[in-house]
Amino acid sequence: MENTQDQRIQELEKIIMAQEQRIKKLLTRIDDLERRLGLNSSNSSKPPSTDGLAKKPVSLREKTGK
Repeated sequence: MENTQDQRIQELEKIIMAQEQRIKKLLTRIDDLERRLGLNSSNSSKPPSTDGLAKKPVSLREKTGK
């Protein structure tokens, strides 16, 4: 009985290790995708046409009437 329990523990440890590796890969991918989401034409080499339909920032300067 103890031999089968040891085998089961080893199987579970392998599963846990595989899950840890998968989680690390997924977290790295999430970080990359979040970084790419933050890119636009003003902070990368992307052309303005790739910015999509997001609103442009509104200028805080007042018009002078000149």
